[in-house]
Amino acid sequence: MPIETDTHFSSTDIWDDAGGNIVEHVVGVYDFELTEGTCRAAVARWPASWVTVRQGTRVVHESSEQR
Repeated sequence: MPIETDTHFSSTDIWDDAGGNIVEHVVGVYDFELTEGTCRAAVARWPASWVTVRQGTRVVHESSEQR
C-alpha cells in the first residue's frame, strides 16, 4: 500500500553536503508561513548549510540554488 503524503504539511530541513540525507529536521507544521520563517532563521543561524522548505515531497524553496 503506498504511503499518502499530506500536501498541507510543510517542513524545514538541513541536508548533508551531498544532498542525500537530512541532517536535521528543523520544523514540520501545517502553517506554511511559520515554516518559511523558520527557514529564514535556520539560514541565518547556519549560513553554510543547505536548508530546504518542502510542502509534502515538493521542494518549495532552498537556501542554495547551486544544488
